[in-house]
Amino acid sequence: MIGDLAFCPKTGARLSEKRYYRAEGPPLRIPVDDEYVPADAIDGELTAGAVCSSRRALLTHFRRTHQYDHRPNDELYRTVALRLRDLKRAANGPQSSDMVVWLALHDHLDAAGIDVDWMLGHVELRCPRCHGRLKYHQIDTGTVHAECATNCTDDNADRLAEVERLASELVRDALDRTEVEEGPDTRTTARDALTEPLG
Repeated sequence: MIGDLAFCPKTGARLSEKRYYRAEGPPLRIPVDDEYVPADAIDGELTAGAVCSSRRALLTHFRRTHQYDHRPNDELYRTVALRLRDLKRAANGPQSSDMVVWLALHDHLDAAGIDVDWMLGHVELRCPRCHGRLKYHQIDTGTVHAECATNCTDDNADRLAEVERLASELVRDALDRTEVEEGPDTRTTARDALTEPLG
């Protein structure tokens, strides 16, 4: 991932507080070891994160952020590792970004009855075309329109709707979803995440 939630795209290691500035592009940081990524797994490469990280890095991000508020759960982590493998294999083009894979993983686990609303606080929604930041407009009560801040396609399109579509298509393409008993839909979507802090 990039931006405020960036981590090492190879291992998922946290990044140093110290930043190394250059003439162009975001400042770079060094991966640092912790209880999730040992020192011998870190290569010391400078990074600002990446739009597409490895399955290992996403699993590390999942484990670390899950344990902010939950006890370790090895069975859940094994399930997540398998689902990430399926999602990463099926993802192509704009579906390949960490943001879309993370949201697809959220939707799949949520449909399976696993409490994963917390996941939406650990992904930054960005334009799926240029990966730039989004700007939000409240159209009416309960309706939010998110545009690319740079309007990279000159159409002021609702990028939030596009992100939701990409994530749901990836889930459909990658995973054999079992039908969940229909009831009141209490699942949290990417659109709902707008009202929550990034945390």
